Amino acid sequence: MVPLLITMDLEVAGDHDPEGQKNILKNIGSDFKELKLPMTVFLTCDSVDYFGERLRTIDTPGNEIGIHGVNHSARENYARLDEDTIRRNLELSLNKISHFFKRKAESFRGPFMSTSGITQKVLTEYGIRSDFSVCSQRIDFMNSIGGDIRWLISPRQPYHPSDSSPYRKGKNPLWVVPLSCICAPFISSMLYIFGLEFMKLFFRILLKESISTNKPIVYLFHSYEFSKDINSVYSGSNKHRKSFLHNLYISDIKKRYELNLSLIGYMLSFKEIQPMNSYQLINHLERNPN
Repeated sequence: MVPLLITMDLEVAGDHDPEGQKNILKNIGSDFKELKLPMTVFLTCDSVDYFGERLRTIDTPGNEIGIHGVNHSARENYARLDEDTIRRNLELSLNKISHFFKRKAESFRGPFMSTSGITQKVLTEYGIRSDFSVCSQRIDFMNSIGGDIRWLISPRQPYHPSDSSPYRKGKNPLWVVPLSCICAPFISSMLYIFGLEFMKLFFRILLKESISTNKPIVYLFHSYEFSKDINSVYSGSNKHRKSFLHNLYISDIKKRYELNLSLIGYMLSFKEIQPMNSYQLINHLERNPN
């Protein structure tokens, strides 16, 4: 059995159509419910106010809700923030999200995949059980604000981190669950550049590894990717840094959505695959220690 985690980062993207970002949540909620697929949704604190009741479409018993920072601004880099700021941000996010969804958020993914030893210490103190910010063996660490060269030597399997480094094994009871990578990350942007057949091959390689190691497969996409880009250059607190790779994406947002559904459907067709959310995975890991 190979755990498959479909993870979605939900943030307010100032360079994408506001109504499009809101409307797509209904599609995501209904289509994933039809697939009987649990998701792990990492959302920012400000998205609760921005999307409001639209978030009810993803608020299902099968979906796990996690923290993705306060507003995903360029300044919200958890690899660099001081402890007081980290505590303030996490407390605000935890209280806001847990109050809205009437359940405690127990997972975290830093904006731009950022984390730190201090962040993980605070996460543990606040009762967060998992950190999904590490991209083990991802080479394009310079393409992410939170990128770190130590990704290259971080464990590929879920692990308890060291107090001194979020990228080494240690005794912190927090679980670090790496994003699936083989030099490149297993994320939707790769799908928009290289196409569906390439991503199916990428998945089969990951699956072969996971069958022998029991390593979970973790896929990532963003909800705003299915709304129109309204500005190529803009300013704002939640500015997304654009790389040259964005110019290679397919521009058809409907096609992007269909490609994601096709890829996910393909992954679910394998008998070895067991879809899980973050809560289910952590329970599985704790019942089956290595």
